[in-house]
Amino acid sequence: MSPPSTKSTARASRPKKTPSEIAPGVFVGGWKDAEKFEGARFCVLDELPESGAPADGHVVIYDEAKDAPIVANLDRLVSMAEKARNANRPVLIFCGHGIRRSPLAGAWYLHRHEGVSLDAAYERVRAARPKVEHVRDWVGHWQVLDETDK
Repeated sequence: MSPPSTKSTARASRPKKTPSEIAPGVFVGGWKDAEKFEGARFCVLDELPESGAPADGHVVIYDEAKDAPIVANLDRLVSMAEKARNANRPVLIFCGHGIRRSPLAGAWYLHRHEGVSLDAAYERVRAARPKVEHVRDWVGHWQVLDETDK
């Protein structure tokens, strides 16, 4: 009798990729999560793919030319998410892989909705989704987020 294959064992023990809940009924994730999510889905990619998006809304939250977040759009997204939650709908904020843009939007949601600091919000997002990149690690002019609180 041959020993069990380590490939199939390793594959079976991998965690299932799903959206990550950062607050009751509020999730962040990637494109694949949005395809199966039942609830309000908000895309924060810079551009929607030509194939269309499984989204209830598209909000661009990052200005690549200025290398800065778009605070007004982040606030608009928070309002959209709050409206969906007030209607008792779960919310998914998604981007391509759920590593940069959707975690930024999710952290901003926690920051604005719950009044926690942006760093504390990122800690909560990272606790639910460990591979998240903090906005400071990928946006040159991330300080505009701090300037809105002064």
